[in-house]
Amino acid sequence: MVRGIEGVTLDADGNAVKEWDPFLPRPPSMRDVEADRSTSEQVAVFGANTKEGTTLVRMMSEKGLRVVAAVRVIRSNKTKQLIGLPGVTVKQADANDRASLLAALKGCTRAFAVTRYWGKFDGAIEQTMANNILDACASVNPPVKNMVLATFEDLAALESRGRKSQIVPTKDGRIFPDFSGKSKVDTVAKKKGVNITHMMTSFKDEEGNKKSLILLRGMNKRIVVNSHINE
Repeated sequence: MVRGIEGVTLDADGNAVKEWDPFLPRPPSMRDVEADRSTSEQVAVFGANTKEGTTLVRMMSEKGLRVVAAVRVIRSNKTKQLIGLPGVTVKQADANDRASLLAALKGCTRAFAVTRYWGKFDGAIEQTMANNILDACASVNPPVKNMVLATFEDLAALESRGRKSQIVPTKDGRIFPDFSGKSKVDTVAKKKGVNITHMMTSFKDEEGNKKSLILLRGMNKRIVVNSHINE
């Protein structure tokens, strides 16, 4: 630990908790008072210490849910920001460590997996991550029957190709998002008995109608488009 800095460690239950530099006096103890969430739904968010994952965790916390924020690296500034949020438990989990995935999912009713891979889902890392989390969802007791794969648009990649958005409206204003690259993970989800929903965010760049969009597609293949930020 760096002297003079508040650190993060794992307790006996594998939860990430803040610890104080032993060379500094501990602050006066304070009792946290918050609403009882014992009957609230518990959800797991993998990739919780990414910018997008942190936003999801905060939003769910504000809605009164219990959240297991699963992070790979516990000693990071974003992880510290999650510790202490109402209803949030931070656990260390790695997509390649089955035991840690099962521990994070225990007691959860659904899971969110955050990835920045927008478009064709054929990257080896992203595919392995999704497959391992799906397997853990099906194997944990009780099993997690619903998983949301949250994919966020990579603005840097778009800029390198001279584009502002993956969504290109037709002249009459319609959009045709391509979900065909998600078929591999859909097949795995079906075999595992887990319902999967794809959630994609994108920026619709249209003259006089600039907005951010959320695209949702479930197992029935129907696509729902929700605008969440209007400019």
